[in-house]
Amino acid sequence: MPADSPPKPLTVGELTDDIKRLLEGQFRRLWIEGELSSVKQNRSGHVYLTLKDDDARIDCVIWRQDAEEIRYRPRIGEQVLAAGRISVYPPRGSYQLVIYRLEPAGKGAMQAAFEALRDQLGAEGLLDAARKRPRPFLPRAVGVVTSGTGAARRDIEAIVHRRSPQIPIVLYPAKVQGPGSAADVARGIAAVARHPAVDVVIVGRGGGSAEDLWAFNEEAVARAIAACPVPVISAVGHETDTTIADLVADWRAATPSEAAEAAVPVRDDLLQVLSARFERLDRGARRQIERARERLSYLERGLTVGLAFSDRQLRVQRAVARLQAAAQRQITAQRTRSHELRARLAAQHPQARLGRARHAHDQLSARLHAAAARQLQSPRRRLGEAAARLHALSPLASLERGYSITRHLGRVVRGHDEVTVGDAIEVLLHRGVLRATVDATEEIHDE
Repeated sequence: MPADSPPKPLTVGELTDDIKRLLEGQFRRLWIEGELSSVKQNRSGHVYLTLKDDDARIDCVIWRQDAEEIRYRPRIGEQVLAAGRISVYPPRGSYQLVIYRLEPAGKGAMQAAFEALRDQLGAEGLLDAARKRPRPFLPRAVGVVTSGTGAARRDIEAIVHRRSPQIPIVLYPAKVQGPGSAADVARGIAAVARHPAVDVVIVGRGGGSAEDLWAFNEEAVARAIAACPVPVISAVGHETDTTIADLVADWRAATPSEAAEAAVPVRDDLLQVLSARFERLDRGARRQIERARERLSYLERGLTVGLAFSDRQLRVQRAVARLQAAAQRQITAQRTRSHELRARLAAQHPQARLGRARHAHDQLSARLHAAAARQLQSPRRRLGEAAARLHALSPLASLERGYSITRHLGRVVRGHDEVTVGDAIEVLLHRGVLRATVDATEEIHDE
């Protein structure tokens, strides 16, 4: 071959394949820092973006499955760190960076997402102390949104039942970590809040890593807490953990146990306080009555001097009666109030609730028996009619009408030729039996 002959040329496809193998083999995993200059999300879920610096730019793509896992949503102009691999697209002869992880330069992605949502909700006023609602003093029922199998549920139930056993718990067993957990927690908050007796909602879970607790940093949960019509107590993780749910909730508890203590009072303490206040009111009213009587007695003694005794005495007695009536009304009102409070606590007692359930069961049982009796009336009537028809066809009914049955040696005699003169026979009547001897037999012919 001559020395100046040209080498064998490559096709465009062969060259592109060589470049593809070289670049994709060399840059299988790398980190790139740059400024985000454009972002476009396709309807398929893929995200297309461009990174640049002062010297160059590179097109990038985040496939849908990776985009769903990336919590950080950067804005154009931000400096970001992107982890990915180089991919060559032969039909266009271009290359791009396939990103599977994205975070802001100099800051963690989760922290950036947390701060972005916190600032957004703060700008809307959802974190303001002025919108926080007080916890109810004596809730009719407590709503709980947490894992159905976690320790947080057991702690909350144990403390509520110990402090106020008459207050029921409305539980929504939610998924509290992993994909879909934020949406499930949000649904649970809305569901328990719709219960007519729920006056306060506890939402949270036990401790865990930042990733485990992330559902309570999602916007869906924050919006559900803000929209809840009753006060919400947030109890997520441990005392050192702070989530978006804690910031939006009406009250933050360090642990689920503390949330349960904040939600309900101690019933025995309430009863003791009510009893002590009633006694103080009763003693105070009695002292007022006694002092009034002493004052009236003193006035009565002074009025008797120089005045007509009977007239003054009548006026004093009327005044005493009015004062006693007023004092008695005050005592009655205080007693009525005390009895109402005691009745309210007693109505929530498990035994009272069981009694109401038994009463409802008895009513349903009575209705069932009445329905069964109505169902049996028609069959009983038909049975009676059939018995009457059967009785009409019975030989005994014929005996009642004056007929008789003749038997010889235990067999019914149907003709004169079945007996002979001298045979002993029995004649069955409606009442009793005749025993006779045949004197003669005669055949009767129908004319």
